[in-house]
Amino acid sequence: MFHLLDIIGLITFSFSGAIKGIYKKFDLFGIIVLGISTSLGGGVIRDVLVNQIPKMMTDFSYIGFSLLGILIAIITRQKITPIIEKIFLISDAIGLSSFTATGCLVAVENSLGIIGIILLGLSTAIGGGIIRDILSGDVPLVLCKEFYASCSILGCIFFWLCLILNISLSISALICVLTVFLIRLMAIKYNWHLPYFT
Repeated sequence: MFHLLDIIGLITFSFSGAIKGIYKKFDLFGIIVLGISTSLGGGVIRDVLVNQIPKMMTDFSYIGFSLLGILIAIITRQKITPIIEKIFLISDAIGLSSFTATGCLVAVENSLGIIGIILLGLSTAIGGGIIRDILSGDVPLVLCKEFYASCSILGCIFFWLCLILNISLSISALICVLTVFLIRLMAIKYNWHLPYFT
């Protein structure tokens, strides 16, 4: 389950990073940097937090799947141009949900409790997106858009509750993914957001 979710997250997040690079009219190198930073940034933060060598440094498939997502974005760029914002948001939501679950699974692997699960799930999910938005000159989505980090936190809590109920890790991870993805889509559709202050 971890590897499957990791692959989904790598491809969709690198795709979203590349799409943003194309939209911002970056050159090929800029698109690749943005795509790889988006897909690998959160995982590096997660691994460092649990004192592990980042998996991208020992497993080439992490780069490979990231490049695949970038290639798909480049090949399909002309077809998706009319709906590029929707495609970006959906691919970002898939990456957010997949990486939340992988962070939770790493937390369990390292015998961490609810705080560790939330911290690793959240940092894995939003780390790459923050890097992507900063590199492309935008305010990170997590700071200003509809429910974003909140979706990841809720997914982590649902994952933890599943563990308390002795539900298997695979099912717990699946419930986490669905929770984050569906809440994120609802937040986009209905413009749910936390309070603003002026």
